[in-house]
Amino acid sequence: MSDDAAALTAALRAAASGGQLEATLREIVEAAVQHVGASYGALGVLTPDGRALDRFVTVGMDQEDHERIGRPPAGAGILGLLVQDPTPLRLADLGRHPASVGIPPGHPPMRSFLGVPVRVRDSVFGNLYLTEKRTGTAFTDADLEVAQGLAAVAGLAIENARLLEHAEQRRAWSQAGTDIATALLSGRPTGEVLRAAAAGVAELAGADAVGILAPLPGDEGTLTVTAAVGPEAADSEGVRIPLTGTRLGDAHRSGTPVLVDDVAIPQEPGTVHAAVIGEFTDRYGPALFLPLGGPSPPTTLVALRLRSRPPFDPAVLEPAAAFATHATVAMRLVRSQQREQRLQVQADRDRIARDLHDHVVQRIFATALALDRLGRSLGETAPDVAGRIAGHVDELDGTIARIRASIFELHGAQDSSSDAVRRRLAEVVRSVTDGHGVRPDLRVRSEVEDLPPDLAGDVVAVVRELVTNVVRHAGATRVTVAVALGDEVGVVVTDDGGGLPAVTVRSGLANLADRAERRGGRLAISTGTSGTEIRWTVPLPA
Repeated sequence: MSDDAAALTAALRAAASGGQLEATLREIVEAAVQHVGASYGALGVLTPDGRALDRFVTVGMDQEDHERIGRPPAGAGILGLLVQDPTPLRLADLGRHPASVGIPPGHPPMRSFLGVPVRVRDSVFGNLYLTEKRTGTAFTDADLEVAQGLAAVAGLAIENARLLEHAEQRRAWSQAGTDIATALLSGRPTGEVLRAAAAGVAELAGADAVGILAPLPGDEGTLTVTAAVGPEAADSEGVRIPLTGTRLGDAHRSGTPVLVDDVAIPQEPGTVHAAVIGEFTDRYGPALFLPLGGPSPPTTLVALRLRSRPPFDPAVLEPAAAFATHATVAMRLVRSQQREQRLQVQADRDRIARDLHDHVVQRIFATALALDRLGRSLGETAPDVAGRIAGHVDELDGTIARIRASIFELHGAQDSSSDAVRRRLAEVVRSVTDGHGVRPDLRVRSEVEDLPPDLAGDVVAVVRELVTNVVRHAGATRVTVAVALGDEVGVVVTDDGGGLPAVTVRSGLANLADRAERRGGRLAISTGTSGTEIRWTVPLPA
């Protein structure tokens, strides 16, 4: 077997051995140096985007040579020429070439040069460099053929290594997606799981910082950094980032991962880029926007690298998208489970509330009403008995009030949206007036979507108290309830009855007046020949 064939055989054996890529490439460079008679050899591996050298394997120089030269070449001069134009290059004196930038101090002398691209089909992985032929002559055509053959073997080794690396990367991303889904479905808090996911993304993507971004309620035009992981990343928490006209906004709304080479470069002239805020552009350049989707609210992870580091490998997009899909599906499943649990709990509460209202409150209310009428009939003939009856009626009223408060809590008093308040008011008016000969008229006008939960509870309590007073004491045939929810929250109850004769009614109104005064509002009573109007108003908190 010829020396050239032996060199190729050894190189192929090394490439097929599946060993470490660095050792395989070194064996290939050693074979090339030996069989073309070069003094020095090197193999420069390009970054995945093909823009610069990622690693540099050298043969022929000892440790002292490396220490004198300093850091390895960055891809300038002749080396950079081959990066830009991956075609074979053979020079008798590399120093005479126009692209040469000279030999750095401490570097061994080099004249003859042979460079060939390391490629597989149309993909260029790097370049094989051979210098200083030991015979003192230029490299020959035969040397070029050997170098090209070994470069092809190196290309296969690099391609296989990258395929294995990408397969492992996909496996790791997939496992991370499974882990986040398992954690979410096991009931761990979403915020805690997302922070752990951010740390995982930082490791998988090789990022220096990862932020968790979500819209704040009522502010859909920006995302706020709710948490961040990575060195010096915590000081970015609370930063607000605009969405309009940005790649981040596009990614967040579409749910599609996006790679950005430099966060300081605007998407369009005259627009503010997603991360041109504060210190982001001082420290970070390459970015990966990874939307997790899901409802209420959608979350986006932003992975950043320091400006001195290369952009993210485009190959990361596919496994990252699969990870995001896992996370999104899990978050939606969790929310569906939570919604189903809430609906089940609410159904149980509604059933209990109906039982309390239909079988308890109505009987107590009927008994209290009968006792109240009896007390009124005895007021002139037996005032002591009437007073005792009135006391028991007040106790029954208090019991009814407590039961009704429990009923409305069971009905979901935590929901303070205007629609929920409207439903609760309708239920209050219906339950109090049913079977008592009073025709109700409820009118609700809302200019706001939500009320503070405690204010919503006060509005319901005020309507319940005022309508109950009308039914029990006014002798009315009609009651009108007008509720306005806006900058000022107002309740106006009007009846066509005979006024407010009972002291107990006025004590109840005093409680309502206290509620209004605590909120900076007031209670006003207007009594005429055609009935009574009671107005309760408070300002809406800012």
